[in-house]
Amino acid sequence: MATKLRPEWLTAIFTGMIACSGIAALGYAHWQISAAHKEAQVQHLLTLNKEFEDEPMVAYRKIYAEKRLKGVDDSPEEEKVLDFLETVALLTNRGYLTDKDVWETWSYQIFCTYAAAREMIEQDQKDDPSEYANLVSLVKRLESMETESHGTESRPSKEDLKDFWRYESMIVKGTPKAQHKHSTAKP
Repeated sequence: MATKLRPEWLTAIFTGMIACSGIAALGYAHWQISAAHKEAQVQHLLTLNKEFEDEPMVAYRKIYAEKRLKGVDDSPEEEKVLDFLETVALLTNRGYLTDKDVWETWSYQIFCTYAAAREMIEQDQKDDPSEYANLVSLVKRLESMETESHGTESRPSKEDLKDFWRYESMIVKGTPKAQHKHSTAKP
C-alpha cells in the first residue's frame, strides 16, 4: 500500500530546499565579497608603494635623509614623509590594508622614520592628541609583529639610522625601499 504525501509535507520539503539554496547563495556571495576585498587591499598596497617610490615622494625622502645626515631635525620634507606614513596607517586602521602587508612592505621605513621623529610626534601630541595618532597606533602593532617574528628592527640603533639615512639620501625614482631582513618565523 502506497503512502500518499500530504500537501503540508511537500510544502515543508520544498521550503527546506529553497532555504538551503538561499543559504548556499549567501555563502557564495560572502566568499565573492571577501575575495574582492582582498584584491582591493592588494591594489591599495601596490598603488601606495608606487606613490612612495615615485616623485614627489622620492624627492621628499631624499631631501629629508640629507637633512637628517646634516643634523637637521625638523624639515618640511619630514612632515611630507610622516603624512604619507600617517595615510598608510589610516588606511590600515580602516581595513584597506592589512597589518601584515604593511609590516612586510614598509615596517623598516616606518620604524626608522618614527624613531627619528618620535620626540617631535610626542611633543605635537601634547597639543593635539590626534596628531599622527594612526601612525603611533600602527607602530605599536608593527612592533608587536616584529617581536613575535624575533626581529630586532623596531628599535633601530643610531648606526642603523645613519645607514638608513645614507641609503635614502642616494635614492632616485624607482629605487627600492631600504629593506630589512625579517626572521623566518611568521607573525
